[in-house]
Amino acid sequence: MKKNVRFFVSALAFILLLWAVLVPVQRVLARKSLEGPWDMTNKIGGFYNEQENQFDVMFFGPSHAYAAFSPLVIWEETGIKSYVFATQQQPLWATYTYIKEALKTQSPALIVVECRMAFGDKEYYMEGNDDKAVTYPYMDDLPLSWNKVELALESAPGLEDRLGLLFNFMMYHSRWSDLHRSDLTFRRAQARDPYKGFVMLEPQQTPQPRPAIETVTGRTPLLEKNQRWLEEIIRLCREEGIELWLVKSPSNLEPEEKAMLNTVEELARQNNVPFHDFNGDYGDIGLNESMFYDAHHLDAVGADRFSRYFANALALARPNLKTEPGDPVWAADLELYKAAMEELTG
Repeated sequence: MKKNVRFFVSALAFILLLWAVLVPVQRVLARKSLEGPWDMTNKIGGFYNEQENQFDVMFFGPSHAYAAFSPLVIWEETGIKSYVFATQQQPLWATYTYIKEALKTQSPALIVVECRMAFGDKEYYMEGNDDKAVTYPYMDDLPLSWNKVELALESAPGLEDRLGLLFNFMMYHSRWSDLHRSDLTFRRAQARDPYKGFVMLEPQQTPQPRPAIETVTGRTPLLEKNQRWLEEIIRLCREEGIELWLVKSPSNLEPEEKAMLNTVEELARQNNVPFHDFNGDYGDIGLNESMFYDAHHLDAVGADRFSRYFANALALARPNLKTEPGDPVWAADLELYKAAMEELTG
């Protein structure tokens, strides 16, 4: 009996010692995105340092969300506070987890999901470096929790890859030669993004012609996994009593994407969920082909224009959303935004 007790005590002591060593090592070695415009560690990590129950609207989804919705512009126009909790190519199963994480500290009246990743064609994004460049960014900046464990299980097919997503020193153990001072001094408790998750993309002034999709009326089925998680998002919002709005931000849809978007629209209709494709509103928004960073993402000018249009639509459709137009912290952040916009646009 005593031997068993000594064994368990020794095992526990070893685990605690190993944890005490690995946690700071992982903190140092983990890849950190701290430089704009894609300073995602500040944007995702900084969300957890925001005041609780501050955001009445929250945006989720892939890069099409963080390149389109500017919470500071929306606040300037309406007084409504929001945050873009989005990551590059964020698959719907990650969006589900990000919503659950947000609800730990926020009580939004409205959740807006940019549904580009409903078009995804992969069960997992773990096969090569390009895929892992999708999965690790949405995993890295989430704090360890049961939500993160469940997301790791859904994001990789094998035990080794799942453990690597949870304990990313397994991925970044070779970064010793690439370490910078910021890897040693960065503290997640100090992370903050004044743009509230928005990514300000530099204007390229290169016209991006819109594909012809006016005649695309058919529906292409979604990957089963994508449809399942979209339905889970709908269920979660319904259970939490939060209004859900499925949208597609302006992104020059390809014909095959439009056919899948038609399926998303039908799924929204069947579940009585509001849906809107803003690709049909270019004229009303005032967008032109030169307001895109690349073929499918708005630049800062296009995003500013779209966010003002969206803010007006939001205020008209949902007049009961909470407004706080006089917040001095947001006013200071808005001045930073305006200065950055002026620098970008000359």
